Amino acid sequence: LTLILVAAAAAAPVRAQNEAQFHLKPGASGKLCLDCHVEFQEVVKKASVHTPVKGGQCVSCHSPHVADHGKLLAASPDAICATCHGAMIPAEAASAHKPGAEGHCVSCHDPHASPNKANLIRARNDLCLGCHADVKSSLESATHRHAPVDRNCLECHDPHASKNTKSLLRKAPPSLCLDCHKPGQPGFAQ
Repeated sequence: LTLILVAAAAAAPVRAQNEAQFHLKPGASGKLCLDCHVEFQEVVKKASVHTPVKGGQCVSCHSPHVADHGKLLAASPDAICATCHGAMIPAEAASAHKPGAEGHCVSCHDPHASPNKANLIRARNDLCLGCHADVKSSLESATHRHAPVDRNCLECHDPHASKNTKSLLRKAPPSLCLDCHKPGQPGFAQ
């Protein structure tokens, strides 16, 4: 509850600033958009809603009048997410997810809302394996599979970048493996 109150308080000055910037009537920021974009009344009912959408802050990403970018985006499509989310890829990353590095955040995330956590366009492995067909094929034909692979690719891989390891690994092996596999336990084979 405290987090919600803090977020609402933080959104109030932004809302007033955007309304003044675009000469909107006070309180019109998101409500005015929904008068024409009625489909968004259903969008905001999804499980994961992007914070500006939830707060009726359409003008955080869209200009209400004119823009140099499609969909009246306030910045270029490959930079719009970074205006709030900053650089998701560290400057000296050892490996980076190509869509994120190129600013194609919407390849994986819905900018408005989704039934999946983090506004992912599909759930967990379905999303990863949708592009990584070679991995999907290997998994389907494998006799034995590592259980975490079936659960969630992100247990071992960072979806955006890895500062120190290749293949988007969260840690370098064997340290990554030893997070789950304890050498002192029975059944551990070296």
